Amino acid sequence: MRKEIWVGLAGIAMVLLLATVLFIAKKRGASERISEGEASLEEGPPGDREMSFLEHLAELRARLFWAILFWSVGSVIAWTYYEEIFWLLVKPVEPALRKYEIPITLQSIFEPLLLKLQISVAAGLVIAFPGILYEVMAFIWPALYPHEKRFALKLIPASLLLFGAGVFLAYNLIPVAALFMLQIGLPHMDNPGVKIQVLNFARQYLWSVAKIAAACGILFQMPLVMMFLGKLGIVSAKSLLHYWRHAIVAIFILSAIITPTIDPVNMTLLAGPIIGLYFLSILLVYLTQPKSSQ
Repeated sequence: MRKEIWVGLAGIAMVLLLATVLFIAKKRGASERISEGEASLEEGPPGDREMSFLEHLAELRARLFWAILFWSVGSVIAWTYYEEIFWLLVKPVEPALRKYEIPITLQSIFEPLLLKLQISVAAGLVIAFPGILYEVMAFIWPALYPHEKRFALKLIPASLLLFGAGVFLAYNLIPVAALFMLQIGLPHMDNPGVKIQVLNFARQYLWSVAKIAAACGILFQMPLVMMFLGKLGIVSAKSLLHYWRHAIVAIFILSAIITPTIDPVNMTLLAGPIIGLYFLSILLVYLTQPKSSQ
């Protein structure tokens, strides 16, 4: 599967997940509002009313437009500072490239432009993340009660911090993975007349780095997403703990998709922290979910 298709599928999955969460939250909110005594305890915002399905789609389209606009602006900024981003992405594997005398190779005369375009798009997603996060929150905001809104506002700084932590992990994971693959995979040549040349294609490598960094930043949102869904009563710590085996399998599958190779070492290096975040999510959901769900 081409990397561009991977990005498109990831975007579609995010949109579908967002729409599903809103639908469930709206349905939950409507049932709670008509329950006995609920309206007097927690009123919605002035003028609050149930939106039709078409109105939901119109709102989703508007939020998607602004999210894509933020992404486009971020990509333009990344395009402007492409040279700095290029060397920033090369820096993690620079020791391995120097040690094994591996040049950065361009496959054709069209490669530099395609490389610049792809890296700008991937880096633009990182730059635009705060704006995209705002659109996500604005989309689900009408479905929330006041106490849920206050809770959501507290999660925003943590979300930005976790996104940065995910990018930081990916940035430091790549040199370890590169050295491991070269040390294990390259045979030791005792024949001085034979030389093995590793072709490090620039577009393939740099796109992999950008993809891993963006994916780790998004995956590191899992504790906050789960905690928020737990607060809404959509998921519970009991259900998350019950399906922990399924979650681990799914995490390893995602790790295999994200990492440039499918060797177990690189998959484990990426999957390990995400599995830890999953169990942290269970604890956070248990601490924040409604008492009736425990």
